[in-house]
Amino acid sequence: MKIIIGLMSLVIIMSACNKESETYSFEKVKNNKFEHLHGLGYTNGGPGIVIATHDGLYKYDDQEWKEATSEKHDYMGFQAIREGFFSSGHPEPGSDYKNPLGLIKSTDSGASFDKLAFYGEIDFHYLGVGYDSNVIYVINEMPTNDMPRGFHYTVDEGSTWNKASMNGFNSDFVSNLAAHPTQKKMIAIGSKEGIYLSKDYGENFEAFNDTKMVLYVTLTEDGGYYSSFENETVQLKSFTFENDQEKDIQLPNEKVDPIVFIAVNPENNKEIVFATYTNDIYLTKDEGLNWVRLAKNGELVK
Repeated sequence: MKIIIGLMSLVIIMSACNKESETYSFEKVKNNKFEHLHGLGYTNGGPGIVIATHDGLYKYDDQEWKEATSEKHDYMGFQAIREGFFSSGHPEPGSDYKNPLGLIKSTDSGASFDKLAFYGEIDFHYLGVGYDSNVIYVINEMPTNDMPRGFHYTVDEGSTWNKASMNGFNSDFVSNLAAHPTQKKMIAIGSKEGIYLSKDYGENFEAFNDTKMVLYVTLTEDGGYYSSFENETVQLKSFTFENDQEKDIQLPNEKVDPIVFIAVNPENNKEIVFATYTNDIYLTKDEGLNWVRLAKNGELVK
């Protein structure tokens, strides 16, 4: 009996050691094909670019792609911040997490996350977060007793919520929510009637421009970038708050499909990454003078 107990103890100890050795990290890519992209950005202040897919996270750093070794969740509404990222979505198959994930936050590149609000209740597809302020804006499409349908924000990472009226927002199409990196009250929304901007937590909006079919907008400290698709033409532009000046950003030489995600390096506004609806990903470090393709039709470029 003592020998049996000893062997069983040894198996338990070895199993525990093996489990501890299976640490979360970004390693060489085993699956370089993704089907659904749900966001991209510079988590933890960069410099690496992280993309959120239907099957977990990938990181582009030091001119190569790496894949998360575990925690391969379907991160919807993914938003990079200085501390890490906020997201929503669905857990990977076989996970012990409830579905949907509600509002979650990770500060360790996705190794773990805090379940902040509506865990097991809501999947936020429309999510915007201030990169440094951590003010969170959502459009809730899954009403609950604690959060009705509509536009809401929180300044304390989900402990308390406020519903905003969205006065002046006159569109039936929302491309995305873009929170200002530091100014808590400023939020932009892309629409088919242009960009709408609010400076009071979304209570009141004004039209910032009238560009048709804005597919994505992101804000920087002094302005931002947006993409549009009109008359079969794809455009990427920068803008400033001070004088409403817009500038065309030169796109890659090859044909570019409509751009549905944009992120800017928080330490260098000339470094821009974007993704198209066909899952092509491009990167520039000189505001469009030169581009590098990082993915083509959902296949990561090695």
